[in-house]
Amino acid sequence: MDVSQKLKELNVSSKDELIFKLKELIIRACEITDVRPEDVPTDVPFIGGPGPLILDSLDAMEIAMEIRYEFGVELKNASTAAKAMRSFDSLADFIIEAPKVKR
Repeated sequence: MDVSQKLKELNVSSKDELIFKLKELIIRACEITDVRPEDVPTDVPFIGGPGPLILDSLDAMEIAMEIRYEFGVELKNASTAAKAMRSFDSLADFIIEAPKVKR
């Protein structure tokens, strides 16, 4: 299956749109009130990184649950989650390529 078909299954038209949705999801899931999605860099770690999102491992668990619910993708263990959550770009790639599970 090609990338455009996978994006269509995720109800987005491009990787950039998916990244924007991920930023919105994380801001909402972690109850961040003073940061807008467009103010969050795409290429920096958002867990413990230098960007405007000051998130920790508990936030990562909440994000993993929201991603499973929203996109049907499971971050099965801490190693997988750490690799996928290096940046919004890597998280989007993971969601596009990961096998889907029941929501």
